[in-house]
Amino acid sequence: MELIESARNTAQKILRGETSATELVEGCLARIKQHNPTINAIVTLDEDRALAAATQADALQGAGKLLPLHGIPISVKDAFETAGLKTTSSHLPLANHIPVRDATVVARLKAAGAIVLGKTNLPELAGNPQCWSPLFGATNNPWNPALTSGGSSGGSAAAVAMGFSFLDPGSDIGGSIRIPAAYCGVAGLKATENRIPRTGHIPHLPDGSRSVRHLLSFGLLARCVDDLQLGLELLAGPDGIDSEVPPLPVVSPSTIHRPLRIAWWDDFGGLPLCRRTRQALSRTVECLRQQGFTVEHRCPPRFDIEQAWYAYGIIAGGEIGLGMPAMQRTMLSLAGRLVPNSQPVARAFLRGLTFSARHYNEALNIRERLIGELEAFLEEWDAWLCPVAPITAYPHCRLDGFRKPPKLSVDGHPLPYMEATVSMVTPFSLTGSPVVVLPAGIEEGLPVGLQWIGRRWHDESLLAVCAQVEATVGGYKSPLP
Repeated sequence: MELIESARNTAQKILRGETSATELVEGCLARIKQHNPTINAIVTLDEDRALAAATQADALQGAGKLLPLHGIPISVKDAFETAGLKTTSSHLPLANHIPVRDATVVARLKAAGAIVLGKTNLPELAGNPQCWSPLFGATNNPWNPALTSGGSSGGSAAAVAMGFSFLDPGSDIGGSIRIPAAYCGVAGLKATENRIPRTGHIPHLPDGSRSVRHLLSFGLLARCVDDLQLGLELLAGPDGIDSEVPPLPVVSPSTIHRPLRIAWWDDFGGLPLCRRTRQALSRTVECLRQQGFTVEHRCPPRFDIEQAWYAYGIIAGGEIGLGMPAMQRTMLSLAGRLVPNSQPVARAFLRGLTFSARHYNEALNIRERLIGELEAFLEEWDAWLCPVAPITAYPHCRLDGFRKPPKLSVDGHPLPYMEATVSMVTPFSLTGSPVVVLPAGIEEGLPVGLQWIGRRWHDESLLAVCAQVEATVGGYKSPLP
């Protein structure tokens, strides 16, 4: 089976008897057994139950219209609870946690006919833009195992890129879908904040209180936009538990019968962009122009990136910090006083740990204003195209305890860790916007992904735009020989 085949089309092939769920599951398991020892994307395998589910799915062949993911093998980020299957969120106290129910996104994918092969790796409690787990070790990049797969959905992106599964649900509070998608060369959707329920996602800890009320979004990683569209159809909407998800139906966007209007931008507070990313961005812009699209170098006139970083850090630090032990939060917030102004993202996050009500409220007001600026701007454009990060995948580097994070090299220029990794994604976590990452080609042996930002609650329209872009620019390429 070609790895680029969409889940939707493959399910139709099962319906027509052109392939079987057993064949698909066995093919994915064979790739896992061959390549996972090198990549370390799958950390808990559920082989016996997956094969049994495939047998049951094949018994329904010829029964008429089947489910949209009938017999499709998927993997699940180990932050989402899976009934009867270990779910750890890479957190040592949860090393043997076996939930009794599925997270909402897992339940919805299974109800659509998907077969869960196993769980994918992530950093502890989804808290790092790399994918190193104290329980399972590092997930390696499919294109170069010496490099990171990104985080926190690093195992998810690597599994999808390697053909271990067709898709994997992800969570994103600071690039956790977008960065791994870009580094591993797959497509990723961060849906509008609160479009997809968070029920059964860790953190927060099981039976613990919830502190994160903003910035966190959900979505999935796949190899093509069609599967992102199908995923949104299946995952969006209230579940009767997460009260912040509105009863907004998934609609089929009207076809755009004119050339697309795309704004693009590359200046995030003067941060450098590596050569690979600049080449991919320039090639994408030129390709769109050659197809007759309107493409202009534009940004919202009053969308202040440094204000976005400040507000993001204060909100994220405040809300995430409420779930930390008091001593750890105090020590980190004190350390924040020593962080220079040249590290605005890290400085704001550490300041936010103090949870000053005045600063927190100020940050929420900045968020509200920047949402308005971006929404008004996107009324004139079909999407806003931006880089995902200053650099592509980089060598693994451990972050231990209170040790100062390393600087990363952007074509020989050292850049602080947070600014080198999350600086270009956090503004759109702040605004809660839907964002799609699309592969933009292979540059000097590594994939480059670019992010496409759309209007809040208009995820379907953004995905329709991205489907046209994918058809024009190209998409996923397999790292397998």
